[in-house]
Amino acid sequence: MTLSVAEKSYLYDALASTPSIRPDGRYPYQFMPIEIYTDFLPSSNGSSRIIASDGSECIVSVKAKVVDHTSDDDLLHIEIDIAGERDDALITESCTSLFNKLLKNIDMKKLQLTKKYSFKLFIDVLVISSNSNPVSLISFGIYSSLNSTSLPKLVSNFDDLEVEELPMFHDYDLVKLEVVPPLVFVLGIVKNNIFIDPAASECEVANNGLIISWTNGKIIAPIRTLALNDTNTKGFNPNLIQEGIKLVEKYASDIASALQNI
Repeated sequence: MTLSVAEKSYLYDALASTPSIRPDGRYPYQFMPIEIYTDFLPSSNGSSRIIASDGSECIVSVKAKVVDHTSDDDLLHIEIDIAGERDDALITESCTSLFNKLLKNIDMKKLQLTKKYSFKLFIDVLVISSNSNPVSLISFGIYSSLNSTSLPKLVSNFDDLEVEELPMFHDYDLVKLEVVPPLVFVLGIVKNNIFIDPAASECEVANNGLIISWTNGKIIAPIRTLALNDTNTKGFNPNLIQEGIKLVEKYASDIASALQNI
C-alpha cells in the first residue's frame, strides 16, 4: 500500500493521538480478523491455513520422520518461503532464524519414542501473500498446525538399547502431539503509542516496531526491534518496550486459548 504525503500525515497524527485512533477502528490490543483451517493436507501429520482480513495468507505443513536421536539430536527443522522473496532475502532469512531459535523452547522429550528413536518434525511454511510483516501470521500458522498434529501410536517396547529393534506402530491409531509452541507478536510504535498487529497502512507511518515472544504464560527471548518501513523509522522511548511486554502478557493467553480451541 502506498499512501500520499497528506494521507501519511493524517494517519500518523491519528495514531499518535491520545487515545490512538487506528484506521480500521481496532483497539491497541486487537488483531485483524483471521480465518484458520486445520488438517486440510492429507499427506501431512498436521497442517494449517491462515487468512487475514487484509488478504495475507499462510500455509503450514508438519511432517514426521523416525530418526536415531543418539546420532541426530536436531528434532525440529523449519523452512520458510515467502512469495515474491528470494530464499536469501533478508526477511526470509530473519524469519527462519527467529523461528529456529524460538522452537527450541519446545519440550523435545515429547518427540521421544524409545530410548534410541524419536520423531523428527519437518515444518514447511509458505507465505502466499503478505501485506504487512508476516511474523505473527507465520507464528499463528505454526501454532495451529502443531496443535493439530497427530503421530502414529507406538506399540513396541520403549527400552530398545539392549534389544536391537526398530519402533513398531499401530496400523491406524494416532496420538495427538502434546507440545506448546511459542507465539510471536509484532507491535507497531508511533510516537508514544504502541499497538499490536499493525496493518500495512500503519506500518508505513510507524516510527518503529517490536517483536515479542511468549510461551506458557511468560515472555521469552528474543525480543527485537523491527523497522516496519524504510522512510519513517526513528528511535523511541525505552519505556514502550515495557508497555509492549505488558500488552502481550495481558492478552497472549486469550489468543493461545482461541487457537487451541480450533
